[in-house]
Amino acid sequence: MIQFDSRKIKKGDIFVAIKGLTVDGHDYIDEVIKKGASVVYGQKDIKNPKYVRVPDSRAKLGELCKDYYKDPSSKLKVIGVTGTKGKTTTCHLIHHILKSSGKKAGLISTISTQGFHTTAPDIITLNEELSRMVKQGLEYVVLEVSSHGIDQGRISGIKFDISVLTNIAPEHLDYHKTYKEYKRVKMMFVNSAQFRVISPKTTKLNILKGEFNNLNAEAAIRVTEELGVKKDKAIKALTTFKLPSGRLEEIYPTADKKSENSFRVFVDFAHTPESLEVALKYLKSITKGRLISIFGCAGERDTKKRSKMSKISTTLADMSIFTAEDPRSENVLNIFKQMKKGAVNNNWLTISERGEAISYALSKARRGDVIGIFGKGHEKSMCYDGINEHPWSDQDIIVSQLNGYQDITGVILAGGKGKRMQSSLPKPLHLIAGRPIIAYPLENLRKAGIKNIVPVFGYKNSMLLRYLSENLNYAIQPKQLGTGNAVLNAFPKIPSNTKHLLVINGDDSAFYKPETIKKVVEIHIKDKSTLTFVSLIQNDPTGLGRVVRNSKGKLIAIVEDKNTTDKQKKIKEVNDGLYIFDYKWITKNIFNITKNKIAKEYYLPDLIKIALKNNDKVSVYTLPDASEWQGINTPEQLEEANVKMIDRLKNL
Repeated sequence: MIQFDSRKIKKGDIFVAIKGLTVDGHDYIDEVIKKGASVVYGQKDIKNPKYVRVPDSRAKLGELCKDYYKDPSSKLKVIGVTGTKGKTTTCHLIHHILKSSGKKAGLISTISTQGFHTTAPDIITLNEELSRMVKQGLEYVVLEVSSHGIDQGRISGIKFDISVLTNIAPEHLDYHKTYKEYKRVKMMFVNSAQFRVISPKTTKLNILKGEFNNLNAEAAIRVTEELGVKKDKAIKALTTFKLPSGRLEEIYPTADKKSENSFRVFVDFAHTPESLEVALKYLKSITKGRLISIFGCAGERDTKKRSKMSKISTTLADMSIFTAEDPRSENVLNIFKQMKKGAVNNNWLTISERGEAISYALSKARRGDVIGIFGKGHEKSMCYDGINEHPWSDQDIIVSQLNGYQDITGVILAGGKGKRMQSSLPKPLHLIAGRPIIAYPLENLRKAGIKNIVPVFGYKNSMLLRYLSENLNYAIQPKQLGTGNAVLNAFPKIPSNTKHLLVINGDDSAFYKPETIKKVVEIHIKDKSTLTFVSLIQNDPTGLGRVVRNSKGKLIAIVEDKNTTDKQKKIKEVNDGLYIFDYKWITKNIFNITKNKIAKEYYLPDLIKIALKNNDKVSVYTLPDASEWQGINTPEQLEEANVKMIDRLKNL
């Protein structure tokens, strides 16, 4: 096998050392030779009998792959599509026309390829895929080509019969440095093909949503005409075409329910000034009420476009919400500073957490409004801290909120000082895998369908609000008087239609699965319980309240760790701090909590004791997977949570 990743080397493999943006394969040459690499190619001057120096490692890798896979691109008609915007849609349009015309065609695009933020696969994977297509008897393949892919040799050795340029505008200047270089790279690819298609600037077609998509359709028709498909047949095929995921994709409350009588929600991949402008102009043309725009600017990418995009959005939209879009190693608040410079009026706000930004817009939308959510489109992850890819889908969060619980409110307890953290930073702002602790319960509750959320802040609440947003529905606990007092302070912010109140600790719920939260809610409602809480089994329950049961397994008490008898200390079932209450019941009984004599605080678990004493129905849900709970009270526990989260992300 041929490899450029030293971790994949096996005895007899060929290794090509590539110098990337952050990692240089030449640094691992000794390692791969020890692992048994038969030959190593690279550009540097290294003395080793198994090492061969070449002028261009990337070109050599392409040459080796071409030979190893028996030059699959020469056995196919390869259509490559590049451009600043519209690449994916144009690829899918060409593929759709070919398939509709009876042609045996394959597709490799941003959406059809597995990966987080890569348009085209690496050259090895690409040749593997092309080889598979040849074996399947395909005759054509449509391939999306990015400037990064061209420059990094990801299409090296591939023979293109037709090249398509959809358009070109300044983009990826963080990588290419100048617009001139960006154009040079694009045109180098375009001119390499036997037949070239440059998209027109105007069109009479009116088949798809927006003029820009019809321009892409024009280019697709020209390509398929060259491949023998008559124009009228191609146009007819386009009447059954559906835009790819994340391309002006309208999201409905349910799969079979339209929202034409209310507001409309669209997800689009627009992440450049030009693409954002054309998308907003189209959405404005179909808006009967207000146009709400939600977007961010990626970290470690072209900084000049940030103010341009905010100017466009604040000019065209009635409300603009600046939020996160792959912050990577940058602080999202610093990105906002640059975005704010382009705002032309005061009809904008910032909400750092993307899920909160989307939920805010949905909660404020009225009949006739249109919400456009831009930048992520089809993508299924968001990058924080430069390396950590967190699962993310605009579509999923929208659906969970549109179909969420109308009569449940979630309260997140995030007001504690965290004395043992040995830091002046509020505990909820400490990072786990690049994201603040508070981000996790917010997102987990949103994904579980909790539409109404009231986080309760206390210690240095101004810092929390600076990160999240003062526009969110939140409560302040002026003095840290315990969890019971925190919930009491949330009451004025709880909607009047609330029937059930979910309370969760903000510092131990990062690992909860939304499915688990939803299951606990459903059990609570089904059993018509007054109070439901979650327990788990801990091998070392020190410091946690014990769940005491009688010989028949029935709950009889909750005992705080410091109040346990020697026998009770051996109990491994503990209260993990997630509760669901009948709202009317808690509004009456929360005032019956008495102040703890030692800590001088009001403890929420006392409500369990009150419910048991009154013979009210109390349900217990024991976590089947105890790893969903993770206490964070010390720097050591924070680091443990960080390692645990990074490991979880790698294994998703």
